[in-house]
Amino acid sequence: MADLLNPDHGLLEQRLRKDLHDTGELIPGAVVTSDLVADTVELGEAFRVRRLVVTILIVAAVGVVVVAILISPALGRATPTGSYRPPLPPDTIELGCYPLPRGLTLDFPYQVRSDGDVHGRRVLTLHWDELAAAEVRRRVDAALDHAGLPRRTAAVTPFPDQPADAIVRGTVVLRLPVARLDSADPACADPRTTKRFPDDWVPSTEYG
Repeated sequence: MADLLNPDHGLLEQRLRKDLHDTGELIPGAVVTSDLVADTVELGEAFRVRRLVVTILIVAAVGVVVVAILISPALGRATPTGSYRPPLPPDTIELGCYPLPRGLTLDFPYQVRSDGDVHGRRVLTLHWDELAAAEVRRRVDAALDHAGLPRRTAAVTPFPDQPADAIVRGTVVLRLPVARLDSADPACADPRTTKRFPDDWVPSTEYG
């Protein structure tokens, strides 16, 4: 086919005459004129430009996809730390915000669930982990004896229908003398740490 960038109108005219002669039954008496040659060149140039534009758009789109694939690992991802648990508030008893009575220590794994004063007594509620209820009762009684407190100070209640592999096993409720704030640590002003939740806080498990 003639080069459309530098068309040879003579060759193009010959090609058109041959093509029209071959299709004479479809286009009877067709006449090749200079206008027809010029229109054919213009149409071919339009097709060439359109094909070039489409090719450029395809190449650009492929380039964008390749660049996105290459840089995606560096964008929008947090740096792996190996820790997938949100930071927990410090243990209020270890922190010493509201200390336990002198000589009283808790020799079993626990989490403080709530703390506060009720009718002139401090009510400290714990959940214990892993141990059987009898073992927790033994350890609590020994701790109360050591602190000079009556054993009735503590109620040990296992959760019902616990599976054998359960971690949290039950509740220990201690009714102790009222304690006053005894630490200037800023965390002691946070109810999520002290577990002394204001009355206007809606009960929730998200407080830790």
